[in-house]
Amino acid sequence: MAHLTEADVMSAALRAHGYPAYLHEDGGCTTLAVPLNPTVREGDVPDHPHVLIASGERADRLIAEHDEPWSASLFTGGHAFVDVLFAGDPAHSIIEDARRCAAAVVDYAASYFAGRAPDPVPGSAQRLLDALRRVGVAGFYDVEEGVVIAHPSHVPQERALTKPHVLLQVFTASDGWPDGFSAVAWTPDDGVDLREVATVFESRGVPGAQAVDRGAQSVAEWFAEPRPTAGAELVRALAEHGITPAVRDTAFAVSPTPELPAARGGASGHLAIADRTGSTGHVPAAHRGWIVSRHDSAGEPVGDPIFGAPAARGWPDCSTDSAQVAAFVAGFIAALRLPRSAE
Repeated sequence: MAHLTEADVMSAALRAHGYPAYLHEDGGCTTLAVPLNPTVREGDVPDHPHVLIASGERADRLIAEHDEPWSASLFTGGHAFVDVLFAGDPAHSIIEDARRCAAAVVDYAASYFAGRAPDPVPGSAQRLLDALRRVGVAGFYDVEEGVVIAHPSHVPQERALTKPHVLLQVFTASDGWPDGFSAVAWTPDDGVDLREVATVFESRGVPGAQAVDRGAQSVAEWFAEPRPTAGAELVRALAEHGITPAVRDTAFAVSPTPELPAARGGASGHLAIADRTGSTGHVPAAHRGWIVSRHDSAGEPVGDPIFGAPAARGWPDCSTDSAQVAAFVAGFIAALRLPRSAE
């Protein structure tokens, strides 16, 4: 056993089912290539549906060097990635993990050739579906359109498009890598066409765990009744300081002179509170951070923002951010010590 490699262990697990495994190297990474049809010869594997089994970047190290669980990824003929079939558990030994991985590959191959294999779901779409399921939202992958469609769990899948629903689409960069995703709400219009309602969530760059989870939570909040909004969170936080803002399109206005009614907040200049999303009606999970700036009596901004966390790819907690900006605005007004207006 001391001189056996990881590949030897996995190959033995596959041979127990009558499947071959061929070492495959690409870009310095070594994996095991396994054809779904075990009669396919080694040189022809990339031209047929196959699985690449990996353990980190090398699958040919000595057993003693094995430090990452096995994973198996499905590829079409032509070597186009489809999905992850198996992700191992580091709690298992290399032999037990290899046995489980081989069984998953062989089971899928049997379903594939029997015509029972489910339509392939790209890994990026599957992560969205898993995240939606964790927050209690139903969803399915539309193979023809290449999108995930989310709908309330009480709505059957076959009726999802006849009710308000959210379409989640993964973007792809020119190099083929995922480049963010959007979640856009749609609703039936006159029972025939669909009408776009709002962008529920949007992310750029390779979707990480935080982005995927925030996107799913945003969809869940969008379907909630009554629907929560970040603006309502801010209004509640300001009310704790005795401040009632006025609505200014996609922002809130607060007069720096408490004696002026909120509705007249723009009469002699005001503080404007806006979110980086350009909305106050977005759901809390899609919140990107409040920004406070000074505006003159004509409504034009004066100087740089006076409050706001640096722009980041993360998403701050809406309740915490609202409490912080409300405290800042209250402190700012108190510090001005303006004389009481003659009006």
